[in-house]
Amino acid sequence: MTYRPDPDKASRKTGFLPFAPGELDRSGLRLTRAEFARFLGVSKQAVGEWVTAGKITLGTDGRLDPRQAVAQLLRNSDPARLRAKVLAPLVRDVGELQRRIGELEVELARWKEEAGFHEGAALELAGQINGLACRLQEERAELATLPSGLLLSALVAWLGEAEEAAGDPDLAILDCVPEPGRGAPVEPTEGGRGGA
Repeated sequence: MTYRPDPDKASRKTGFLPFAPGELDRSGLRLTRAEFARFLGVSKQAVGEWVTAGKITLGTDGRLDPRQAVAQLLRNSDPARLRAKVLAPLVRDVGELQRRIGELEVELARWKEEAGFHEGAALELAGQINGLACRLQEERAELATLPSGLLLSALVAWLGEAEEAAGDPDLAILDCVPEPGRGAPVEPTEGGRGGA
């Protein structure tokens, strides 16, 4: 059975198929290998090779559903190697989409790597904050007795040490209080200026 499109339906055909796509569904069209070859503009041998290679499958009646056969052919073969004239625009679009998918996969891998880095950094920061909260709770009474300048210097030093030591749980904030004469801040006096 050779397909002949209805001339009244020509206005509904797609840009690259010589018929309206829904027309095939309604017609229950089944093609022999030779008819499918003419339909695509390829040789009968090419269709035979596709069937033998399992790229397209025949129905129980030995015929092909053109819609399913084209879908199978595109799915099971390299679209860039298909020489069917009817499929040329589709093959070009599929090739462009495959190229774009490759680009997006590379970009996705880059973003996943970056997300992993940020997740690790966030977990590290959360660990440091948790460690600081625990230390502040444990050393609260002793830290409350320190002058504010020394306390701030001790906290800054502890944060620096905790970052280098990857959150050492044994590092006490009190151990980071600067000793007098070694970078300890000068405490303000009653006049608001530092005294010596």
